[in-house]
Amino acid sequence: MTESAPGRPAQIDRHIERVLSDTDEVGLPLVRDVLPESSDRWYGLLVVAVYESLADSRDTEIVLPAAAAIELLRGYVRLRSRLLVRLADNHAHSLTTDRTSSLLAGDYLYTAAFSALPTLSDTPSGDCFAVLTSVLETITDAFARTYAAAESTDHDQAMLVDDTAGSLGEGAALLGAVLAGIEGPNRRDVARFGRGLSTARQSARILDADPSEAIVVPPRFDETQLRALADRRRDDANRALDALPETVDVARLRAFVASDEPTRDPTDQATDGDALE
Repeated sequence: MTESAPGRPAQIDRHIERVLSDTDEVGLPLVRDVLPESSDRWYGLLVVAVYESLADSRDTEIVLPAAAAIELLRGYVRLRSRLLVRLADNHAHSLTTDRTSSLLAGDYLYTAAFSALPTLSDTPSGDCFAVLTSVLETITDAFARTYAAAESTDHDQAMLVDDTAGSLGEGAALLGAVLAGIEGPNRRDVARFGRGLSTARQSARILDADPSEAIVVPPRFDETQLRALADRRRDDANRALDALPETVDVARLRAFVASDEPTRDPTDQATDGDALE
């Protein structure tokens, strides 16, 4: 990432704040409670990193609204995963949030995500809208499929991570590519990179969590299965980078990958319902 990267989370937060200016009026404190819990703004930073690697001119202000949008959708995923854990109630947990408040706050967050998308006249906002819609549909289907089939021994629980965290990563990378004006096979390779990197990252967070923590999502995940998925997606991400043309600043993307490799604070563990954040 660039030297200015450490300031990017604050820039993304400013755009989030613009969208959430009426949360106090609508009485949804959960909206503000859930967003600071993802303080690294990793998905938003992925949007920026992809854009800066692909764009001819790097006007970061153009891409920050999309970075805010994917972070708002991330908040929605966090709230929905917690709510589904409560409703399934198949595992020990400490989630006590009111169900109605969770539903309303989640609905507000995904609506806010679409509201945050860039609206400049020279920005392909329709493509950005389509990307966010596809991500939301995939995540919604994954939640429905996973919790409806939770008792099935044939159900691949690890794929919940791929279809939620992986979809968020794919969406983040695609938003960056769209705003950079990238189309065709290169856009598909960028999507593979985002999904692979995000799925591998989130799988590692689950696998590395403190055993004393109550990891309740995905339900009854198989460690071997999840580790195999992480390895496949990590390979996918690397192959996707290798497939990009020389005109792409791949070094910038590799630096983004390296900046997130296991150096995080060991006290920063996943907690109840956070496995899909």
